[in-house]
Amino acid sequence: MRLKGWSMVAVGAVIGLAALDDDSNDFSIRKVPTPTTVSTPRSQNAPSSKTQYVTGNVVNVRSGPGTSYNKIFQLKRGQRVQALTSENGWIKLSVNNRIGWMFGKYLSTTQRPRQVQQTQVTHTLEKKCHPSYTGACVPIASDVDCAGGRGNGPAYVRGPVRVVGPDIYGLDRDRDGIGCDR
Repeated sequence: MRLKGWSMVAVGAVIGLAALDDDSNDFSIRKVPTPTTVSTPRSQNAPSSKTQYVTGNVVNVRSGPGTSYNKIFQLKRGQRVQALTSENGWIKLSVNNRIGWMFGKYLSTTQRPRQVQQTQVTHTLEKKCHPSYTGACVPIASDVDCAGGRGNGPAYVRGPVRVVGPDIYGLDRDRDGIGCDR
């Protein structure tokens, strides 16, 4: 096959490859594959500058990636940092114009809500206990929930408690006579 009409080929190069076949005098356009871009994977040490949040209560930030490096400051749960790079599980981070290293297991890309600390209700002589419950002192309050559960208080009781009267606080959800037993 011999190509004729080179000017057509040059014009057609933008949209494809044009060729004129000698035998049939048919003009055809064939698509030319477009070049693909090959991306190289990021190195483990390449800067990423991702926002992350501290998950540990109080975590040491060190001068290098390991416990053998000096502690230079500490961060508390929920603080936002910028992760710059990583090395062997350690994250180089920036916070308030300070740079240091923290072990990666104490960082998360999602901010977790701070847990509200629930106070355990203990039996004391000053507190009145509700007569419908025994086994633990269930305080008399506008609402009482099981400690460690999903309730929002304002008072909590650590069970199990036996329901011996009307369950006005709904502590016995499965109605087996024992409340806060999970």
